[in-house]
Amino acid sequence: MHLKLKFVTSDVWDSDPGVDLADITLELGEIDYGRQLDQRFEQAPVQLTRRFLKGLPALEPPPSNAHKRHQCPVPAGAGPGDDDRPLSPLSRPFPQPKASQHVHTFPRMAPRLQPPDDDEDANRTPKHKFFRNYSFDFLKQKQLKAKIASAVEKKHIFSIVGHYPALRKALKTRHWLEKQTFRSALLRELSHHALLQKASNGNEYEEALVSKYLKPYLPYFIWQHRNMRDCKQDRFYAPYRSRIHYERPYDFAVKENLIRLINASHWHQEEGFAELDYPRTYLLDTEDIITKFQEDYQLTIVSSFLHHMAKHLEHAFDDEGTLPTDVLTTAMKYLRYYLGCAQHEDIDHEEFCEPLLTPENRHEMEQLLAGEAQFGSIPGYEVLSLVAQVKKLVHEAAKVFPDMKIDGIRNMWILKPGNRCRGLGIMLFNDDRKLLEHVDSNPDVKYVAQKYIERPLLIHCTKFDIRQYFLITYTNNVLKVWMYRKCYLRFSSRQFNLDDFSESIHLTNYSIQKNYAKEVREGADALPASNMWSLKRFQEHLQSLDKGFYWERKIYPDMKKNILAIVCASLDGMKMERNMFELYGADFMVTENFRTMLIEINTSPDLSSSTDVTSVICPAVLEDLVKVVIDNTKDKRAGTGQFELIHSLEIPRVAPYGYGLTVDGRSMQSKHRSKSPLSPINTSTGPTVASTATSTPKRSTAAAGTTVATTVATGGIISTGANGGNAKHSRYAASSSESSSRGSKTSLTSVILDRPRTTLK
Repeated sequence: MHLKLKFVTSDVWDSDPGVDLADITLELGEIDYGRQLDQRFEQAPVQLTRRFLKGLPALEPPPSNAHKRHQCPVPAGAGPGDDDRPLSPLSRPFPQPKASQHVHTFPRMAPRLQPPDDDEDANRTPKHKFFRNYSFDFLKQKQLKAKIASAVEKKHIFSIVGHYPALRKALKTRHWLEKQTFRSALLRELSHHALLQKASNGNEYEEALVSKYLKPYLPYFIWQHRNMRDCKQDRFYAPYRSRIHYERPYDFAVKENLIRLINASHWHQEEGFAELDYPRTYLLDTEDIITKFQEDYQLTIVSSFLHHMAKHLEHAFDDEGTLPTDVLTTAMKYLRYYLGCAQHEDIDHEEFCEPLLTPENRHEMEQLLAGEAQFGSIPGYEVLSLVAQVKKLVHEAAKVFPDMKIDGIRNMWILKPGNRCRGLGIMLFNDDRKLLEHVDSNPDVKYVAQKYIERPLLIHCTKFDIRQYFLITYTNNVLKVWMYRKCYLRFSSRQFNLDDFSESIHLTNYSIQKNYAKEVREGADALPASNMWSLKRFQEHLQSLDKGFYWERKIYPDMKKNILAIVCASLDGMKMERNMFELYGADFMVTENFRTMLIEINTSPDLSSSTDVTSVICPAVLEDLVKVVIDNTKDKRAGTGQFELIHSLEIPRVAPYGYGLTVDGRSMQSKHRSKSPLSPINTSTGPTVASTATSTPKRSTAAAGTTVATTVATGGIISTGANGGNAKHSRYAASSSESSSRGSKTSLTSVILDRPRTTLK
């Protein structure tokens, strides 16, 4: 501690050296404790003042000569040549203060003896000024620290990225404390003491101060965005994290990966449990997939044409008609070909070849579907024969191609960018050539082509889709899939019309439809301005159509099957980490024949209270999510809100390495090799010497053109070679068949396979 004293005496000392020192006016000056403490001596503790005064030397009278009053007294034994330099002010004797003299101590709010200079006050930091104006509340700090210590002990610390007030409220009601992921403005502007002074129960000052205390501690509930990277330490202490990691091809929240899982979903489907129903979709990234898309496009033209003709063929003939019936025959031949391919008949018939559909045929079909042309007149019995053939073919094809009933006659396809969301970049096409031209003009974007549902279920002549939430959790080695019982409908802003390709008609995303909220549409009284319906309102509408039971018996169970089919297909690429969970938003479309089809799945769905419908369901989803992830995990009797458990699968954790694994069993070869049950192997490829399984296999040498074979029964490997001037040898694998019966030993039979190694798989 650096101590500096400064005292001022009156002029009496100079005029009268014999004056009493007790009459000296003493002013306590500056004490320099460093930069962190006050520089006024009046604010120093009185104990420090007394300790300093007691350590001073005894009081001595001043010398008689006035010119020597500033010199040190000459010690005994000192000569005249000793040092007589003046003393420093601190080495002078210091008197004890009188009992009646007042010494200023704490509190610091006491008035000063002398006002500080302007320069001195300007050098003070705001923190020192705060100390001078406020008192420190030790009781409040003690209570706050006890509250934080309890949360740390119980692991009740959470961290949320983003604005989710309902989620924060649900956790705070369970006495969890938030560790803020952002630097609050209050933490930047106010000090610790200022926050403590203004903190009260649950206000923003207390939250900022709690977050400051929780800085060295790790959160045990983390809600983050999908593009955020997890810390390496998270996998060790395993908090509740709102993120499930997948290997790249298995992440169904990405459009291109969803298509791959859809194509492989038939391996994971189970009737009545996991069944996937989706529109035909293609990822246009390779030439083979583009070729398949073109074939499907032409097949859709033919199937929709024949499906339409089966109902209106009798009225398609007219005396003024100009089109021959050849186009009808070509379409039937084309459909029979693909029907045979679907039934694998093309494997048995080598002459089974694909017919060609010329641009003229396509143009004639489009004219007939649009009503711009008709067939020429033919005899009545031929008309009846054609009608019967077309209806029979369409009936057979509908069993193999069920999408014929909902494809429509426009052959419309929707093109989506694979890396964008919220309906951005989506376009509609009814010409495959224009669609592929748009794909070729943007080579840096991966596009997804999906068959547009031309016959959806309409409400007041308006298209809609269903947003359904579901949750996946993995805790205590058990993977669970939860589905929310409530959902909501999203409508478009204008009535359904296939002649207009406007996004306000065909896209139901709220991020798009909110731009058309001010437009006046037909039937404005029937649908709300927010373009959304709750589930209760939708059920009332179904009841008005005498189909109230369709939701419980048809639509909701089909949504369960679609979700389970996708989740089961993605399990192979799911990285199982403790206490992970994730909330998804799935979009479904309902056709006019009440088929529920999965369109896409979104991760990190929008949970903002943007409308009167979402302001009710979104906070309820977050509240019930906390019940599932935290309450039900700790207590199985706790409620789960509106979340329903639709599937549970136990997946035990396995060490990444096979440490400590052993193989226990008995050797398949005979214990006594001389008594092996194997019989000699004879080959027809020339003079060959074969030996049974012995400890030292015999070798046989032959002349040019002969074959040398050595058989080892235990390994089933046969080595052959030809001595024809070539030193290379080929290896052939031997197939073995194992036959065993109760009470007898296992025997092996080795067979030479007369085929090169390159043909073996």
